[in-house]
Amino acid sequence: MLARYKYRGDEQLCDLFAEMLCYSYALTQQTDPTPRRTQEILTYVPLSSARLVERGFNQAEQMAQSLGAKLRLPVVPLLLRNRHTEKQSLKSRNERLLDLQHVFAIDLVGREQLTSLPITTAPRIYIIDDVYTTGSTLAECASIIQESVPFASVYGLTWAR
Repeated sequence: MLARYKYRGDEQLCDLFAEMLCYSYALTQQTDPTPRRTQEILTYVPLSSARLVERGFNQAEQMAQSLGAKLRLPVVPLLLRNRHTEKQSLKSRNERLLDLQHVFAIDLVGREQLTSLPITTAPRIYIIDDVYTTGSTLAECASIIQESVPFASVYGLTWAR
């Protein structure tokens, strides 16, 4: 199903994936001791411009937008991709870790959007991606967000592992 969505452009599957992500989101609510009044924000793993041209859309962004609509949570583009990398699925864990260093940066427009939200407590930020393999992409993205928004709690939500 993911290959149909991601590589063949069957974008009708996005709502189904977002519905499935709602389940993962609900699990974080059950295990997280942070009070519910904390502002929650969705963001997503950005694609390189080359990959965006190749696919025509960013599957993680679409999933975040659909999930945000279902949960009534804001989606803020907090990350930029500085450079193109080859597909991570073809690499070992060590190759992924090395390849992803300095790939992501904070999106200053998104950060400005974040600061304009009526946030009274430390926000909880969910990074949306399609697949969790080694965790290197989410770890790198979370690190960049934590550097820029050190008071936030950062979580990853993926459709598959």
